[in-house]
Amino acid sequence: MRIGIGLNLLAPDHGGVTNYALTLLRHWPELAPEHPMVLFSFAHNESLLATLPAVSCQHEIRLQTQEEVLQHLDEFDVYFCPFGTLWPRPVRKPSVLTFHDMQERFYPEFFTTKEHAERIYHYDWSLRMADAVIAVSEFTRDMAVEIGGAARAKVHVVHHVPDALPTPAAPAAWPGGDAGRPFVFYPANFWKHKNHLRLLAAFAQARTDAPELRLVCTGSLLGREAEWHEAVRGHGLQDHVLHLGKVTRAEISWLFQHAKALIFASLFEGFGIPLLEAMQSGCPIACGHNTSQPDVAAVAALYFDASSTESIAAAITRLHRDGALRSRLAAAGRERLKVFTTQRLVQGHLVAFQSACRRHTRWRTWFNEHVQLPRSRHTRTTLSPRELRIAARLLQRQARLPAGCEHV
Repeated sequence: MRIGIGLNLLAPDHGGVTNYALTLLRHWPELAPEHPMVLFSFAHNESLLATLPAVSCQHEIRLQTQEEVLQHLDEFDVYFCPFGTLWPRPVRKPSVLTFHDMQERFYPEFFTTKEHAERIYHYDWSLRMADAVIAVSEFTRDMAVEIGGAARAKVHVVHHVPDALPTPAAPAAWPGGDAGRPFVFYPANFWKHKNHLRLLAAFAQARTDAPELRLVCTGSLLGREAEWHEAVRGHGLQDHVLHLGKVTRAEISWLFQHAKALIFASLFEGFGIPLLEAMQSGCPIACGHNTSQPDVAAVAALYFDASSTESIAAAITRLHRDGALRSRLAAAGRERLKVFTTQRLVQGHLVAFQSACRRHTRWRTWFNEHVQLPRSRHTRTTLSPRELRIAARLLQRQARLPAGCEHV
């Protein structure tokens, strides 16, 4: 079986999904050599593909646009899109997509009208036209089925795995004067759903019980530097919050190894790779009980309500004070990490590809081309009350933590 992979959205600034795709491409030739990959690459991802072993790229076809895939149908048996949407669609071959999230259905206020329209058009119709769907967590599977309308039988849960962290190196911008000061860590771009502003307010509260503690953040400020600095000043945290910007993987490794805890304050995650990176490094985790985090961390985290400043503050204070809890969570993280292996990653994808081949029929091709495609051209641009109700119900379901989980 030859797997054609559309890589138009493979780019350095696409964060976790780029890391996921590169990890899969890196390990596939070793673990599934009898099923060669055919990479549909583009000029803008040449440097990323250059980081892969040569065997990963031995079947590479350079395209100008992803629509050109349709000119190469004889080159592959299954078409795979790892970045959340199936494009082009439909394809007259078995097709698979990896589905990551539907954040706009949960936090519509974070998106423009145009973004809503594009996400509804691409996500909903990709889910319906694909022969198989890979969901990156149980929560993401429920989104795809209950909101996106995908048949549950064609959705396969395949978790991400963490890429190996390099040898740690102290960040170049790390301050020298009080280098030994204890800190909690949050790696995330300044997107609204990452919840930085509430985290700053929570950290200001927590400092009343932990005045020596520092908050260290990394990632892009996305051109919102003035908003960030105003929020830091507004809470009087100029000397207690350090934002390092974009850092190297080696620096990330150092920060995880030296932090007292990862405070993963995100309101919404389809998966949450930093949780696995913390487990790799023996870093205790505190995270929200919302969306996918309980699927990923299980009993290896202290859970809080990410919509509550007081709850986040309580988690920071408790982890700072309770060394025994930190040790338990670090040990639980090392055990939990054993679930997330490259063997399971590759095998899970292979099962989905084989399932797509079985499900793909002439009838499905005809239905996609003559019924689904015309319908998709008249897709709506706004969310329905039903979708918002389902989203709220899914959040409530995730908040019911399994037995054995620590929470504030």
